[in-house]
Amino acid sequence: MKILQSLFLFFLISYCTSSQAQDVHYTMFDMAPLEMNPSQTGFFAGTFRVGGIYRTQWAGMSIVQSQPPLSTGSTNFSGFQTPSAFIDVPFGIPPKDKNKTMKSWAGVGVSFYLDKVANVSNVAASLSLAYHLGLGSEGRTVVSFGLQGGILQHSIKGDFTFEQDLTGLGAGDPLYTSGEASKTMPDFSGGVSVSHRAKKFGFEGGISLNHFTNPNYSLNNEDSRLPMTIIANLIGTVTLTKKLFLKPLFFFQNMLNTTGQGEGLSAYDFNAQVLLGVHFNDEEDLTLFVGGGYRASGDAIIRVGLDIKGLKFGFAYDINTQAQGLSYKVPTFNNNTGMAFEVALSYVAKIYKVPIIKDVLFCPRF
Repeated sequence: MKILQSLFLFFLISYCTSSQAQDVHYTMFDMAPLEMNPSQTGFFAGTFRVGGIYRTQWAGMSIVQSQPPLSTGSTNFSGFQTPSAFIDVPFGIPPKDKNKTMKSWAGVGVSFYLDKVANVSNVAASLSLAYHLGLGSEGRTVVSFGLQGGILQHSIKGDFTFEQDLTGLGAGDPLYTSGEASKTMPDFSGGVSVSHRAKKFGFEGGISLNHFTNPNYSLNNEDSRLPMTIIANLIGTVTLTKKLFLKPLFFFQNMLNTTGQGEGLSAYDFNAQVLLGVHFNDEEDLTLFVGGGYRASGDAIIRVGLDIKGLKFGFAYDINTQAQGLSYKVPTFNNNTGMAFEVALSYVAKIYKVPIIKDVLFCPRF
């Protein structure tokens, strides 16, 4: 049964391009701005922003072994668990001329995420810095630059087998190890984005490059480099009426084979979505979002959201239309539709000083 479980984990990780040694990706990528692009750090109007998102995928999936020489039986799989959280703060940069409007500012933030599948996990903690340059007389166009640095820990706990023991021919039975193996490495990313606000429309678009130092993530003293990943996104806003607007969203992620090791290391993810926004009340600042989209890997997306005075809530549900009947040479997948869901919450706090008004003694004239 251990052989079955190990082979199942190996083939599953090979199949899912969102697995370990690659970047996490969310359907609601706009609800995880610092993971999407470090240039989004501090890109909001407020005192500070805090948020988090949780994604689970393929939970409760089971497999049945039907081919020798492996032992027969079935096993359950807990799926992918990917929570993350962040907090960031903008800092205004006053212009030299005090009579001019402040159009540029900086941002600093920290973010964390855990990407776990079975007994394999990645844990990351990062510090992000960004500079936002406002262009034009009113600063409606903003160019942003961001850098992100931190640590990434890749680890395995419990009973595990390394890849060469699983795939080596003529090597005999795999040798199982019990305990923990981990590797902690520095990791760096950078990005740039452009945004524009007009009366009837607006957009935010950016591109980032992750792992540009190609850190070594091997757990057994081999030279296995983490490939660089390029991420691009575009978010638009189109006003239809006073209370209705459309919000198209596009996301692209591609892992680049820059290490010169092996073949087939280039894998991509692309999804497109359209949300309809309904603004109910100006005083309460209440907006409802409903919509959906499609991912190139075969996921249909259903999404809803709610904004209330700086508080944002989002829920997304992915249905994999191509997972039914999925099988490999060794394990067979049962009870699997590749479903996933996400829950996200963020809050922008606006703390302003209350002006102190001095009492004025009214002195009437006679």
